[in-house]
Amino acid sequence: MEKADRNAFYVWLALVLLTLVTYAVGKLGYGGFTVVAMLLVSVSLKGQLLIDFFMGLVKVQSRWKWVVTGWLVSVVLLIGLAYWLGEQ
Repeated sequence: MEKADRNAFYVWLALVLLTLVTYAVGKLGYGGFTVVAMLLVSVSLKGQLLIDFFMGLVKVQSRWKWVVTGWLVSVVLLIGLAYWLGEQ
C-alpha cells in the first residue's frame, strides 16, 4: 500500500470513528454545554481532515486553505452560538 493510500485510509478511519462517537453520544442522550463543545471540536477536526486530505488542500498556498478553514470555523462557531442562545 502506498503512503498516500495509507494516509487516506487512516484519515477515513478517523472520520468513521469520530462519526460513531458522535452517533453514540446522540443515541445515549447526552447533552449539556460540555458535550456540545466536545462534539463541535469533533466536527471541526473532521472538517479539517476533509479539507486537508480529501479536498487536497494540505499542500496548497495558505490563503486558499485559510479561506476554507475560515468558513469551517465560522459555521462551527455559529452552530455553537445558536446552541448557547437556545439554552438561555
